Amino acid sequence: MKIAMVVPPWFKVPPEGYGGIEVIVSLLADGLIDKGHEVTLCTVSSSSTKARIFKVFDREMKSYLDGPPSSFLDIALTHTLASYIELSKGDYDIIHDHTWKEGLGCAAFIDTPIIHTLHGPMNEANIRFYSLFKGYPGIHFVTISNYQQTCLPGLNYAATVYNGVDFPRYPYSEGKEDFFFYIGRFNDEKAPHLACEVAEKLGKKLILAGKVLEERERNYFDQYVKPHLSDDIRYVGELAHWSEKKMRLFSRARAFLNPIQWDEPFGITMVEAMACGTPVVTFKRGSAPEVIAHGITGFVVETMEDFIAAVKNINEISPQACRERAENMFTARGMVDNYERVYMKVLGRE
Repeated sequence: MKIAMVVPPWFKVPPEGYGGIEVIVSLLADGLIDKGHEVTLCTVSSSSTKARIFKVFDREMKSYLDGPPSSFLDIALTHTLASYIELSKGDYDIIHDHTWKEGLGCAAFIDTPIIHTLHGPMNEANIRFYSLFKGYPGIHFVTISNYQQTCLPGLNYAATVYNGVDFPRYPYSEGKEDFFFYIGRFNDEKAPHLACEVAEKLGKKLILAGKVLEERERNYFDQYVKPHLSDDIRYVGELAHWSEKKMRLFSRARAFLNPIQWDEPFGITMVEAMACGTPVVTFKRGSAPEVIAHGITGFVVETMEDFIAAVKNINEISPQACRERAENMFTARGMVDNYERVYMKVLGRE
């Protein structure tokens, strides 16, 4: 099968640090090639992949994420439109779009079957946009959680395919240390300041990690996180995706605190924690009840009081149960197999 994938130009594939979509695409593209498929990846040329690369830009364009909207849109549209013009000249069986709205604006004018993965939230603005494709058979949508499909019935859904992790990279450990861990974006939606409040109320240590690059992130960090920093609550910066330090923190933490304040479409960090045998405490938002088995691999709660109580009872959770759920549901190999089935279904080759 000849497959093309279009990825945003902000981060290379795979990313050095933050870049959830780019990690998934890296695992998917390389996994499909290992199964004998031919893959072209539209990304920045500094990417490292087994796939053939088509590029407009050489380097990561992430600095434009913090620029004016006109600059952001110029980069996104130039990269995506150039990619689709190039792909229209080829004889691809499938084009798999991993961009946001700009990709679908181009895909609607191409005859090649299009798979579009809904990586983002189903908020009001996105629902309004994606509703334009109700009844449109030329684009096949894949969700990364069943929750997403409940937000917008009526799209041409091909399947739900859970994101997966490169399982052998994640060290399993039952020898937990006396600290909690948070890694992710720093903003109101992810709300790591609530993890800080929990650690302070319980008198426990907390290690925070993640990028603080864009102006919004810097403002949030300075206002809501920095006042909590102390000898017990430490920020260690952005960690490389598969770095030894990140894996050690995931595997040795007593729990992964994920106090989300938005309807997260998936939440790959929760899977990373489980793969290391580390339980998760999170709020009942978005896909969290699909990813975490309440009372088995962590706790899915509704109030701050319940969150604190769950953290107190975290030793009830079996590290082995966490590891087994990740291995049964969220591996890169399973994700590649499931996307391959989607492609075959769309092409009528089941």
